[in-house]
Amino acid sequence: MGIHRESEYTGSVTNVLSRLIKHKLKISQFDLSFAEVGAYFLLTLLALALRLFHLGSRAMHHDESLHAFYSWQLSEGMGLIHNPMMHGPLQMEITAGIFFLLGDSDFNARVFYAVIGTVLVVMPILFRSYLGKFGAIFTSSMLCISPAMLYFSRFARNDIIMAVFTFGLVITLWNYLATKNNKYLYIMSALLALCFGTKETAFLVTGLLGLYLVIRFLHETWKQTIEDTKLDFTTYPQLFVRLVKKATSSGKGISKSTIPAYLSALILLSTLTLPQWSAFAGILQNSPLLSWSNLTLVGATGNIGMPVGGGKVIASVIVAGLLGVSFYVGFKWCWTVWWRCAVIFYSLWILIYTTVLTNLGDGIRSGIWQSLGYWVVQQGEARGAQPIHYYLMITPLYEYLPFLVAIIASIYYLRIREKFSLFLVYWSIATFVVYTMASEKMPWLLVNISLPIIVLSGRFLGRIIECIKWNSISRIGMIITLLTPGLVATLVWAVIEYWGNIGEPASTAIPLALILLAGSGFYLTVKLSLKETYRPHVILLLIGSVALLAALTLRTSVTASYVNSDIPVEMIVYTQTSPDLKTIMTGIKEMGDRTGDGRRLPIKIDQTSGFTWPWSWYLRHYENVGYPTYNSESNTGDPTAKVILVHSKNHEAADKAYSRDYLEPKRIPHRWWFPEYTYRNVSIVSVLGSLADFGAWKRLASYWLNREGVAKNIGSEDSYLYAREGFPQLKLLSEDVRSGP
Repeated sequence: MGIHRESEYTGSVTNVLSRLIKHKLKISQFDLSFAEVGAYFLLTLLALALRLFHLGSRAMHHDESLHAFYSWQLSEGMGLIHNPMMHGPLQMEITAGIFFLLGDSDFNARVFYAVIGTVLVVMPILFRSYLGKFGAIFTSSMLCISPAMLYFSRFARNDIIMAVFTFGLVITLWNYLATKNNKYLYIMSALLALCFGTKETAFLVTGLLGLYLVIRFLHETWKQTIEDTKLDFTTYPQLFVRLVKKATSSGKGISKSTIPAYLSALILLSTLTLPQWSAFAGILQNSPLLSWSNLTLVGATGNIGMPVGGGKVIASVIVAGLLGVSFYVGFKWCWTVWWRCAVIFYSLWILIYTTVLTNLGDGIRSGIWQSLGYWVVQQGEARGAQPIHYYLMITPLYEYLPFLVAIIASIYYLRIREKFSLFLVYWSIATFVVYTMASEKMPWLLVNISLPIIVLSGRFLGRIIECIKWNSISRIGMIITLLTPGLVATLVWAVIEYWGNIGEPASTAIPLALILLAGSGFYLTVKLSLKETYRPHVILLLIGSVALLAALTLRTSVTASYVNSDIPVEMIVYTQTSPDLKTIMTGIKEMGDRTGDGRRLPIKIDQTSGFTWPWSWYLRHYENVGYPTYNSESNTGDPTAKVILVHSKNHEAADKAYSRDYLEPKRIPHRWWFPEYTYRNVSIVSVLGSLADFGAWKRLASYWLNREGVAKNIGSEDSYLYAREGFPQLKLLSEDVRSGP
């Protein structure tokens, strides 16, 4: 018996060793090679390190300080009431838990976003069956070094959280379509609740996924109609009538057991989220349908987005009606599955919006109606007032690697017409179009646009790696081909750098010659890619280009997230708090320690134009802080305050009151922004004109690579610092930045 057991043990050890030698390792349901495990492990470490390094050093953005402050209040037992201006309450509830366990700080205010941003990098492993072995690794790699993903994983806003939940929904949807396993429907229900508890972009996400499933249904119905119709004897109107009949009538009903998996997913997605769309009825209150009634379904003042007066009755009827429709359709579809999904969804949703049942009535009302109603009202505001081409500029500026690859991938996949590939193309294009058409355009929304194009480009790169026949290329030929994109890019940069200021006619002839050469090279590459003999070389050229762009992407990410993280020479840095405020905060601490006042140091902050933020966060532990409004009528002086910050437009009134008792005031940018005039008026005509202007090429290249040319024109809204004797000398970073290139 002992010999037998020993032989079994020896055999098992031998089997494990043989698997390791063959570079095979099984983890749960994933059959991963040893090299893949190592790759994901290194990517996870790199992603976490990039996201945690100096996480608390950047000045707190206005929005970050709001989220952090209310999270801190919740952690201190002061409660939390849902306010749609700050989107869903989930992020603040989680951050409050972190503050409760680890303490409140700038680092801890952002650590959850850094961790979940790292989770996003690992998620392609769950999609490996669709993305492919190499495709999943390429996707993870691009998510790891993506400038948008990295920057907003270090930023206390909920967009990176939405990216994780959105990707989870896509993964879950396709796993359900492949397996029809109910567990994926339960996971989908939970993810939907988390999405709606995080941010109102959940409406766009569910709308886009639902639209895809509708298009797929119509496509399948069209195919069946064509197959069942004798086209030679059928007119187009008759064909259309048959299509409508086939789409709207089914003898089998909508039972889960008789309809395709994609229709089951559509029904679940629709029925669970239908009541969340109730406030969308608010768009009708000013239409001829309801304007005569003077009903207010979404108020524009007071409690913005909530119904007023008789509108409350109509709102209640709409919500109840949509809930009833949801329950009825769920019952007809598959009650035993649907009620479980509904319990999962509404349990999580209620816990989130009521802050774990501490704000039950108001939380449910605001969650079901105001979360969308507020943004229905705000669409007319068009915050940011960005031009329609905003994402066409900011995406190639930061996400140039997946953007360019996704264009090639889309052309290729539209030719081969494979279902999953077409979905990735649809997801990428539809997301870009929806966010472009939305009235509010902000750099953090680039996270939502970047996700699908990264997944699309990652899968495409993985597929071409798998297709290449490495034995058909000599080692020397492989090296030369891989290095060619880098050599060409270096040559073009050298020409731009050294001849960029050359006079006419060369300043027009050189760019036109380069455009001609680039067009000829692209045409030749496409022609060669159609020939089997040269296809491996074309693929290697693409891989070489990707390697070059990946190196530049990492450089762009590091520059944006560490060097210019709160300096608006970056378009991704939007109306950012000046780093000088952290310098002032350091001075306040030193003065408090020196005078013995500590946290009792008397401080006054002018609240004009929202200057309360981020000071409410920075001074949350100080006991003697006031937020008056300083102007010529109310400014009577304050003999007790040791530090006063006054909005620049109130400076003259403040100067009369404080000039004798305080040190000479210092002007400091409170918040500053990228000089938007540089791109707001860009048009096709101006772009075409710049193509023949070599000076424009040099300016663009200098900005694209080194962010040069805009520092002196940074816009700002300033404050004046009045401090008494004992306040330390400050070295302001803004002065150095604005004196730069």
